[in-house]
Amino acid sequence: MQQLSVSNLVRYLRYKIDNDKNLQNLNVIGEISNLSLSVSGHLYFCLKDEQSSIDCVMFHGNAAKLTFRPKNGDKVILKASASIYEAQGRLQLYVTSIRQDGIGDLYQKFEELRIKLEAEGKFDPAHKIELKTYYPERIAVLTGDDSAAMSDIRRAFFRRWPLCTVDYYPVLVQGEKAAQDIIEKLKKVDPMGYDAIVLARGGGSFEDLFCFNDEQLVNTIYDLETFIVTGIGHEQDYSLADLVADLRAATPTAAVELITPHIEDIAETLNEYEYELRNYMTSRMDREYLRYDFLLERFIAYRHHYEQLVMRIDHHIDTIKTHIVHKISQNDDTIRNLIDKMRFKVDFTLNNEQLHLKRLNTLLEAYSSQNVLKRGYTLVIQNDHPVKRKKDLQKMEFTVRFSDGEIIAQERGSDA
Repeated sequence: MQQLSVSNLVRYLRYKIDNDKNLQNLNVIGEISNLSLSVSGHLYFCLKDEQSSIDCVMFHGNAAKLTFRPKNGDKVILKASASIYEAQGRLQLYVTSIRQDGIGDLYQKFEELRIKLEAEGKFDPAHKIELKTYYPERIAVLTGDDSAAMSDIRRAFFRRWPLCTVDYYPVLVQGEKAAQDIIEKLKKVDPMGYDAIVLARGGGSFEDLFCFNDEQLVNTIYDLETFIVTGIGHEQDYSLADLVADLRAATPTAAVELITPHIEDIAETLNEYEYELRNYMTSRMDREYLRYDFLLERFIAYRHHYEQLVMRIDHHIDTIKTHIVHKISQNDDTIRNLIDKMRFKVDFTLNNEQLHLKRLNTLLEAYSSQNVLKRGYTLVIQNDHPVKRKKDLQKMEFTVRFSDGEIIAQERGSDA
C-alpha cells in the first residue's frame, strides 16, 4: 500500500471537498458559540446544534458588511462553503454572510430592497444635506408618543441645548401603519423651516424595526429639503432609513448629541473669550494711556510753540498794516497830483480843440454850397455828379439847383 504524508493527505481531502458542489454555497442553521474578533477584523466562531459543532471563519471583507453584531447564543443561518484548513487538518466553514434565524424572509426582503435602492443612488453621499448651523434654533422630533426614546431625547435637549425650540410629532414606530404615519408627518414638517428633523425610536428586534425599511419612506426621506438625522434602535441596528438619512446616529440620544452643541462647552468657550477679551482690553487700554500721556506732552509743547507763532504773526501783521497804510498814503498823494496835472492838461487841450473847431466850422459855413447858392450862384448836377465845365454836360436832362429849389433842364445845342 502506498504511504502518504500528512500534508499530502490533508491536501487531497481539501481538494475533494473544494470540488464537491454539494459542499459549496451551503445554507447552514445553528447557534454561534466561542465567538472572537481578530485584530485584522476576521470573525472566528463555532456553529453548533444539539449534537454537533463545526469551526467557522468569516474574513474581514464579508464581516464588515454585516448589518448586525453577532454574539454568542445567536441562532443564525450561514451562507458558507466547506473546506480544509491545511495547517491543522481541520474541517471548517468559510462564511460569506450571516442572517439571524427566524427573520430570514424579512432579511432577504431587506437585502433585495437595499440593493435596488443603492443602485438608484438613494444612499449616495453626494445627495446628503449638510446641517446649516452649529447652533440650531428649531428642531422637529418624530418618535413614539410617550416612549422611552422621547424621554431620552427630551433629557438630552434639556441637558445639552435648552436654548433650542423642540417640537415633538408623535408617530407610530412599529406595525403595518407606522411607515405611512411617518411619511405623512415628514411631509408636514419639511416645509416648516426647521433647522433639522430627528427621526428616532428605541431598540427592538429586526421585525420591530422593519417599518423603517419601507421603500416609500426611503423615497420620502430622500426628497426632504430639511436636514434629517436618524437614531433608530441601538448601535448594531441598521435600517434603510438610516442609510438614506443625511446623518445616522447609533441611538436617539446620540442623534441629539450629533446635531447640538453642549451648552456647558459654549459657556466655557464664552468664558475663555471673555477672559481673552478682558486681557486684550486691559493691554490695549494700558497702551492707549501711555500714548495719551505722550500725546498730551507733545500737545503742551506744541501749544507753547503755537502761542509763540501767534505772537510773531500778530507782530508781523501790525508791521505790514503800518507799511501798507503808509504806502497807501504816499500813493494817494502821488495819484492826486497826477490827477490834477491830467485834469489841467485835458482842460487846456480841450479849449484849444474847441477854438480850432470853431474856426473850421466858420470856414465850412463860408464855403458851403448852400451859402454860395445864396449869393446868386447855381449848381448843375447830372447823373448825381456836379458839372464843372460846359463840355462835360451831356445832351440829356440835368438838374439846376438854386438856393430856394431846383429845376430840370436839357441842353438845346447851338442851332436851337
